[in-house]
Amino acid sequence: MNAFTLITLALIGVYFVWLALFGLRRHRHLVQGPWLFFFRAFFPNWKFYHAAGKAPRLYVRAQGRDGAWGDWQRVYARMPWRAGHVLYNPVVNLALNHQNLVDHLWSDVQDLPEGGDIRERATYQLVTRLAHEAVRGGHWGDVQMLPAASPDAPHFQFELRMDALLENEGVPASSELVLQSPVLATWH
Repeated sequence: MNAFTLITLALIGVYFVWLALFGLRRHRHLVQGPWLFFFRAFFPNWKFYHAAGKAPRLYVRAQGRDGAWGDWQRVYARMPWRAGHVLYNPVVNLALNHQNLVDHLWSDVQDLPEGGDIRERATYQLVTRLAHEAVRGGHWGDVQMLPAASPDAPHFQFELRMDALLENEGVPASSELVLQSPVLATWH
């Protein structure tokens, strides 16, 4: 190993130790806190095991220049399987990261204290950016985030829904609204 790799590993180790000590010092009986939020970048949200059959999904819609709203579209990657993905799959990892972010937003909505504002949470702000990117025509590699993007839309909106999925191609059998954003202006 070269010196750069050793320094990088040491800094990552110091980062984890600092987060754990600072977070656990304030909340000895809880393994949560504002500083432990940063661990989320390294670990998936495992709460989906608590609600088998339903999964959080992100939906977006865009307002056209004429003021008419388009249909709600689900932002969820369906990547074609390739043997090369076993060893190297940055596009699939990005799509999974985006879905993990949606899972974390659902978890934050569930854990929100009475009178709390979800718009102040980093997960809400990041999902807002993800929804905006999808509306504007974002891609996961060569797969478009939405079947019908609206890059010139002046406004957009997103919803977080819990979908019970059918076994055929992930078509939602039923959907329960968890969160709906206000109408948001697009930016360039």
